[in-house]
Amino acid sequence: MTLQNLSGPIIGAIIGYCTNYIAVKMLFYPRNEVKVCGHKVPFTPGAIPKGKPRLAKTVGTVVANTLLTEEDIRQRILSPETEEAVINKVMDELSKKIYVGMGRICSNYEEYGDLKMNLSNTFTDQIMESIEKIDLKNTITTEAGRVIKEKVNGTMLAMFLSDEMLDSFIQPVGMELENYIAENGRDFVQKEVNEKIMVFEQKSILDLCREMNVEEEKIRNAVRSIYRSASANAVNGVLKNVDISTMIEDKINDMKTEELEKMVLTVLKKELDTIVNLGALIGLILGSLNTVL
Repeated sequence: MTLQNLSGPIIGAIIGYCTNYIAVKMLFYPRNEVKVCGHKVPFTPGAIPKGKPRLAKTVGTVVANTLLTEEDIRQRILSPETEEAVINKVMDELSKKIYVGMGRICSNYEEYGDLKMNLSNTFTDQIMESIEKIDLKNTITTEAGRVIKEKVNGTMLAMFLSDEMLDSFIQPVGMELENYIAENGRDFVQKEVNEKIMVFEQKSILDLCREMNVEEEKIRNAVRSIYRSASANAVNGVLKNVDISTMIEDKINDMKTEELEKMVLTVLKKELDTIVNLGALIGLILGSLNTVL
């Protein structure tokens, strides 16, 4: 086969390749309208930049009506798989130690320390207020006197123990106890409170539930019930206020042409390359037929 015979197929292949390559590039280029001497150059801008609004509307409509319908979203969110995934996630969080959860709420350890201190002070204040309302002196005098009288009742000692005598040595004890609590009670109570908080923060919500004899399965069922109720109401409310088609249309319209090109090529690069190569193949075949005929 001579070079002259090969030239036809080769030239046909080159023409077919270049033609399809240019056609594919013209989908995206030029980016903007081109004018020469005030006249618009045909096929500018490229097909996709020029038709982006129409493309955006079409894609939005197709996705909303076919690929991602309201019923699809509702079924997916309310599906048993999604439900179990959410429940497992909640149970995982409930199984973590309380200080871990509190640490997420606080921005740093210093803030967490301040939170614990405020909690400790609040509990201590409440306990001290309750103790102060008891009126220890009179309570001890009354109760201790009653107990002593019951112990000595029917004995000779009861003849010598009058109420005044009992009060004379019981009341000072009550006063001393009140004074001691007033001076040292807060430190003692806060120390105990801090120790309880330290023990408490090392536990998880599930640990506390177990201590109260609440079974884990009951917690799972409660979470499941809350999820079903909340998700059903939320999905219906959200879907009424969300227009998927418009959201997608606006998103595409807001994209730069470069971003849109990148997105299209991510999906269709292989197919577009095939079109270019197919042009070379068709050109080769036509060139060969032209040489033979």
